Amino acid sequence: MTIIGDASKARLLALFIDHLIAFALMMLGVAFVPESLPQMKALFFIFIYLAYFVVLEALWSRTLGKFVQGLVVRKLDGNRCDWTGALIRGFLRIFEVNPLLLGGLPAGLVIIASERKQRIGDMLAGTVVVSNKLSWSSVPSSPSPEHKPSEVDG
Repeated sequence: MTIIGDASKARLLALFIDHLIAFALMMLGVAFVPESLPQMKALFFIFIYLAYFVVLEALWSRTLGKFVQGLVVRKLDGNRCDWTGALIRGFLRIFEVNPLLLGGLPAGLVIIASERKQRIGDMLAGTVVVSNKLSWSSVPSSPSPEHKPSEVDG
């Protein structure tokens, strides 16, 4: 069975929402660092940006943007995203989805081109971003080729 991720407008909107929130948190966080420590400001800036994604995905399997858009990060076996998966996704976010470098262009191109609609961070973490309406409880331990996760009503 191949789980196909979400590559819709919802994922793009979730990214936009998340970047707005992460940027606001970064600005708030660096405001407490003295102007005389510009290197410390830069480190806080990067740390807060990554922490927003890693902590929320590790604890909740989604960020606030994904929550608003009805998306969730799952392991390929249907389990919730764990700390390892969130850390891998977060580290690769620096290169794939960095709004200061190439924006989300690298991630977007890989998502469009990949079979499961994953970015590189998803591929290495063994995760996929899917609708939160996807039912994983009916996924058998050794799925048959014709079995697909079902959509839950409501």
